[in-house]
Amino acid sequence: MKLLLFASIIGTIFSCSEIKSKTVIDRERFPDILNIKNIPLESVDWASFCFFDKGAWFGFALPPDTLLEHYGSFIGPFLATEGRWSAPYIAKINLYDVGAKRKIELENANKYVLHYYPGLLFQQYELKGIVLTLKLFYINSDAAVVSAQIYNQGKQDRKIAVNWTGITFPSSAVLQQGNGIQGIAVKSIADTTTLYIIPDCETTELSADSVSYMMKLKPKEISGGETVTTTLIISFHHKVDEADVAVEFEANKDRWNSYLDKILTTHNSWGSVSGYQKIAVKSLETLISNWKSPYGALLHDGLFPSYAVSDFNGFWAWDSWKHAVALAIFDPRLAKNQIRAMYDYQNSDGMIADCIYADSTENNWLNTKPPLSGWAIWEVYKKTGDKEFLVEMLPKLVKYHNWWYSKRDFNHNLLCGYGSSDQSLVAAKWESGMDNAIRFDSSSMIKIDDNNWAFNQESVDLNSYLYSEKRYIAKMFEATGDKNRGHKWRKEAEKIRKLINEKMFDPETNFYYDINAETGDFVKVMGAEGWAPLFNKVATYDIARKVINVMLKSDKFGSYIPFPVVSVSEKEFSTGYWRGPVWLDQTYFAIMSLYNYGYEEEARKYTLQVFDRLEGLKSNAPVRENYWPVDGKGMRVNHFSWSAAHLLLLYHAGME
Repeated sequence: MKLLLFASIIGTIFSCSEIKSKTVIDRERFPDILNIKNIPLESVDWASFCFFDKGAWFGFALPPDTLLEHYGSFIGPFLATEGRWSAPYIAKINLYDVGAKRKIELENANKYVLHYYPGLLFQQYELKGIVLTLKLFYINSDAAVVSAQIYNQGKQDRKIAVNWTGITFPSSAVLQQGNGIQGIAVKSIADTTTLYIIPDCETTELSADSVSYMMKLKPKEISGGETVTTTLIISFHHKVDEADVAVEFEANKDRWNSYLDKILTTHNSWGSVSGYQKIAVKSLETLISNWKSPYGALLHDGLFPSYAVSDFNGFWAWDSWKHAVALAIFDPRLAKNQIRAMYDYQNSDGMIADCIYADSTENNWLNTKPPLSGWAIWEVYKKTGDKEFLVEMLPKLVKYHNWWYSKRDFNHNLLCGYGSSDQSLVAAKWESGMDNAIRFDSSSMIKIDDNNWAFNQESVDLNSYLYSEKRYIAKMFEATGDKNRGHKWRKEAEKIRKLINEKMFDPETNFYYDINAETGDFVKVMGAEGWAPLFNKVATYDIARKVINVMLKSDKFGSYIPFPVVSVSEKEFSTGYWRGPVWLDQTYFAIMSLYNYGYEEEARKYTLQVFDRLEGLKSNAPVRENYWPVDGKGMRVNHFSWSAAHLLLLYHAGME
């Protein structure tokens, strides 16, 4: 097999964290932005984290610095297909000095480093006359490489034997050997996945029971001052035993340095500040670790909301549109595929499913999600200038847009409400994306046809998004050469804008609200939906000024962490899911609303409050699903993609 040797990737030994002056930003500047040094205690252990790359469905971690007995091992893998760890460690190296007839104990290293760099797991140990460098990186969605470089520091030749070992959780996976494989197969108990561990040379001994294996390789002759390298390929579902590792590593390094070069900016007042750059890198790492390649019924790449919880092992529509806008900054191809993944399941009426899974029988067709795909498509186009993508997506977008007026506008007054396909209130609430928002506590359903019902409540955020979508569609027609149709869609947008400002703005409280579709009365819950007309540029400047004055009050939305999803003075304000916490998408919409209407100083102020006050954002803690506005404490799910997406978008906001 052709596994090529390659030189040290980090440069001078033990200079891993040195910041180097390069045109392209070097990933060595950002070690351990997220803490993934942990050992899972059992197969289902959501407190242990890992990293993925290239859309892989299997992820790895590093051992903690303090657990000497785990030195030389790579933790995991965690299988996203099943939401469980298959092993505490599946690849651990053991070195033997053949001449001295002794094991080389890594825990006795004079110096050691273990780092998670963007896209790379790195370990290095300085022993008596030997330096061992270990790397794990992905070459594609199906395969990761584990490389071990052994450097002989002395002048005398050394003969070093390399053994690889691993163990699995008995409840999760079974180890097998043979069957024509010069390596080990790790078969899932659930019988859905198989991992293959293939060395780069023939083994002198290979043994496995159901939970552990040992793989002895032919001893290496290492001249003084020379380095030898041995590698494993760990592959998913099918055996990969050949790769040009040198080329693949350079591609990995170049890709990640390119990501960093694209996400880090000096074009606003905080872009070059180290602490804020780390927030951007944390967001990048979170997004890439949640990236999953086509698998099963998922036909394009996309992002999980979070790999770190079993309920989020699919793609959601609302999340996908937001992910795509952030992904467009550094990987437009992935951004496009995230959009395509949801449109793969557009039905004949034009509806997009709420969420889709590798097992399509689990897809949720009870509801869809708010219409932000036009925003996502246009943002990708702005970054790429790819008119072919517009031509591909525009008819699908128009069909989805028209679906809202066909299936969610029961009185045909051009103002829509959220709804469901089964008359259930809960699915209609899901459709809003704000699953248990206070504003829906008294809503009821009205039948449109045998398969569609809508709230008796017309939502200001929904109609603001639809206004924007009409404008995006107009721009897309104009960009693809159809100015007449573009003009038609702009005229339709102005009708919606007029209706929102006339019917949904309350001059007494100076805020926008949902309205009861039957009576026209305001649903007077002061929530994040009230600044949707500002984010979408529906509001006039006079109205926007009044709304912003309300938003910035400390007893409304100007809290310690700004812009919670409901006013802190609301009677029902609480820690409930969408009943009080800060969700970073809505905070981003609020801050962009300030920019939209000339409040740049306030926008910058509140951006930095987010960056400086959210718990764990400047440490190596994960990005959270939501946060408590009173003190910034992180809440609920770890490694949450749309939070990371909007942190990255906030980092890029306010270009000066």
